[in-house]
This record gives sequence, structure tokens and C-alpha cells, in this order.
Amino acid sequence: MKYDFLAFFKKERFSKESYHRFCDDHNLYFWHGKRDVIFNKKAGKETALLFKHCDEVYNLCLEDFWKVKPISNFKRFIKLFSFSLALTSSFFTASENKFYSIPNPIAKERPTGLPVLKGSSLKGGLRQAAVDVIEDELIEKNFLFSKYKDKDEDEILEQEEKDKFYFEKRSNLVRFFGNEKGAVWFTYKSLIATGGIRDVTKLNEILNNITSAFEHYLKKQKIINSEGICRGRLIFQDVYFAQVALDVITPLDRRKRTPLKGRAPIFYEVVPPQKEGVEGTIIWFPFDLIAKGETGKIEEEWEKNKEILGKAFDKLAQKGVGAKTAEGWGKFRWKAK
Repeated sequence: MKYDFLAFFKKERFSKESYHRFCDDHNLYFWHGKRDVIFNKKAGKETALLFKHCDEVYNLCLEDFWKVKPISNFKRFIKLFSFSLALTSSFFTASENKFYSIPNPIAKERPTGLPVLKGSSLKGGLRQAAVDVIEDELIEKNFLFSKYKDKDEDEILEQEEKDKFYFEKRSNLVRFFGNEKGAVWFTYKSLIATGGIRDVTKLNEILNNITSAFEHYLKKQKIINSEGICRGRLIFQDVYFAQVALDVITPLDRRKRTPLKGRAPIFYEVVPPQKEGVEGTIIWFPFDLIAKGETGKIEEEWEKNKEILGKAFDKLAQKGVGAKTAEGWGKFRWKAK
């Protein structure tokens, strides 16, 4: 299996040795543009490279620009988070197939026709669930104070001033899940740390300011690049189901709570609740630690990341995954294997 390494180069001048290394390495190719374009870049511009290697990892820190760190059999650092997932309510996610016997078919894998929970959907759900876990801790800290019952006042104040919005914990999620356009790391619950919402009309403005400060923090910590991108350690595989069923929603009059006249019931193709769960796997690959040469921290980080992932699964199991979670769909029970 090949793994992709995404890096952005801020320097436009390269030595001849580096240039020949670019040309001779057939596993290396530009994400956009040709190899020679790198010499025509203007000052301040960036060139994106995509690396595919199986037996060596490049250290791309600006301080050690072209230092190559060969690692024999680095696949031993890869960990698998295996789990079983059993639905306790109907699961539905919309298919892109417009030609079907009912208006709302479930998404299926094309070769097999099996209903599928896409790895990208599971990733998005777990990432938001992990953020919710942090937000809940923020509320507990400000209202219940149970976290600080054994700490003295000076220690509490020092921690409050150091990390009021839990930037450090959220940055671990960025390393874990990666950062991409549209990722939401803060919700209205974050405003609890500001003392509450005094002007509802400025809600989005305040959240945008907090998000901008967090992005600046991530750049300062060298977790994301200048474009705000960071590849996560997790690789999500799709989860497949073996059964389908029909569920029906009857449109109701909001006032009378009776079926609307002239409106037919709406049918959905769903995966029904299950007695036995299906198996899934998430790949954990700490490429950032390998590239920095910090392989001694891998086991410790793996244990911490497993705990984060477990809490996120617990939260997502309560909220549900897929569409119509507000109606109670997509809930499940899970177990790590």
C-alpha cells in the first residue's frame, strides 16, 4: 500500500542535487504543474508536491529541507483500530442514483450493490463528535466545576489564561483528523468561555474571530501550512451492510398532527436495525512523527489517540450517523475489537 505525503514548499531556489533528485525519483510527481515549473515560481508562491513512497519517509521541515530519513519497514508503525458496529435504528444516506424504483434509494457500492457507509462520512461524523466532546468539557468546566474540585485557585487561573478555548486539545484533533476547507472546530458552546452570548446578531462574527485565532495558533505550532491544510493520521475505510428494508415517513399537518391530504407516504430504502454488528477498520499512520524522527513517541500517541477515538465513537453512537439523525435514525452500538 502506498501513502501520500502532502507538503508545501516555501522556498523557490533549489540546489542542483535537489533538482536531480526531483527528476530521478519516479515515485515523486507534482500535484499541479511540471517539475521544471518549480524554477519559474515567483517569490512568495508555493508549489504543492504529492509523495508516494513505501520504504522511506522525507523530513520536509524547513530547517532540514532535503534531509532524507530512510526507515526500514516503517509499516510496523501503522496501527489498526478495528471495531464492530450494530445499528439500533434505521440508517440512511442518499444515493446519487437518480433512476430507481423509489425516490430515496440508499447509497450502495457499485461493484457489489451493498449498502455502504462511506469512510469520508464516518470521518466527518467522528470529527464533529470529537469536537462536541471538547465543547461539553468546556461547559462542564464553566458550570459544574467538577474538573477543578481538587485544584487550587492559582492553578485554575493559570490554566484558564493559558488555554481558555481548549486550543491545545483541538489541535490534537487537527493532527488526528486533518484540517480541510469547511472543517468546523468551534460551535456556539465555545462562547461559554467568553462569558456567554450578549448579542445574538454577532454570534457568527465572534465564532469567526475565535476560528481565525485558532488557525493562527495552528500555524504558529507548525501543525498546518500557510494554506491551512494538514493531513490527518487516520485513514477511514468504508463500512458495508448486508441488508436493506423500506421505511416510510407520512407527511403530517403541523397543526392537526394528521396525515396531509393529497400527500403520499414517502418511502426510504434503509439499512434496518441489526442484532449482529458489521466490522470496520480505521488505519492510524503517524507519518508526522516518523518524518520528525520521533518514533519513540508513537506508542504513547497511539494510546492517546485511541482514547480520543473511543470518546468520539461514544458520542456519535448517541447522535447517529447518516441522514435524518434528528428523527432518531443512524444510532448504533459499537465495540472496539
